[in-house]
Amino acid sequence: MQIVEAYDEAGRLVNRAAFANGVPHGETVHYASDGTTLLAAQYRNGLLDGTLRSFDAAGLPVQEAQYRKGKLDGVLAVYQEGRVAGRQHYAQGVLHGESLTYAASGLVTSRLHYEHGKLEREALWLHDGIVVRRARYAKGKLEGETREYAESGALAQSLPYRANLLHGTARRYAPDGAVTHERVYREGKPVGEWRAVDAASDANGGRGQRLVNKMEKWVRG
Repeated sequence: MQIVEAYDEAGRLVNRAAFANGVPHGETVHYASDGTTLLAAQYRNGLLDGTLRSFDAAGLPVQEAQYRKGKLDGVLAVYQEGRVAGRQHYAQGVLHGESLTYAASGLVTSRLHYEHGKLEREALWLHDGIVVRRARYAKGKLEGETREYAESGALAQSLPYRANLLHGTARRYAPDGAVTHERVYREGKPVGEWRAVDAASDANGGRGQRLVNKMEKWVRG
């Protein structure tokens, strides 16, 4: 094992790295001129393997990532002004597992799920802890109903997707859950304009939909 150090013109240490057989093997650390650590990483046989941490000039964390044989493998955390702004899971270099983003308050702003690098299952976007958008993905594409909500939590719009294209009847809702407008799509193309839904014609179906919407709001808090 060999330790190699580098210094700036003022004689200050700016880099220290461990080598074996001519390639990085062990810890490598980069320093600012005041001695603050800017980056610390673990290598094995020339490849990143272990934890990599990077910092800004003030010493606050910027990123923390796990590597295995040169590829991201494990949790990747991204920071802004020292707070966690995002957290993702990787497996062999691709996104795999839960992916979260956070507001400055610490509240979650999005919750996604990846499988082998592609979005899958239900994805949520939130504002102040309230869901504002809910969508489903299959193999990286929107599939099924996407729901968008007002700040009050009431359903505002529903959009049907098939293979990433709008396909079916899109609907807009009043605050009480009644359908106000509809528009039909086929393979991403609109069939006609938005159509206002008559309150009387919506009386039967709308009542049931309003009940579903209210129950969903209660469950979501």
